[in-house]
Amino acid sequence: MNQKTNALPSDPPSDELGIRCPRLGHQINFSYCRSENSGLPCFKTLDCWHHHFDVHGFLKDKLTEQDFTKAFLDKGKPKVFSLVDLIEQAKERKGK
Repeated sequence: MNQKTNALPSDPPSDELGIRCPRLGHQINFSYCRSENSGLPCFKTLDCWHHHFDVHGFLKDKLTEQDFTKAFLDKGKPKVFSLVDLIEQAKERKGK
């Protein structure tokens, strides 16, 4: 018995397809998302593109394991820690 599958394409869509970026608030294409993060994909790429093609499989194939982990699995410092660091740096500069 043949089962009908709704498998997603494995290749990314052409740059003619744009989707609304939740971070930027306007239309962008996949090529932007792929390199937005200092040459690595935006951390939201998997969330934003999973309805359009097998973005997880595509990026697992294209990125090194280290880059995939860095882009999607490593959690950076929470914003509050970054803000505290910036405040401390400003205090030090003011004191000099």
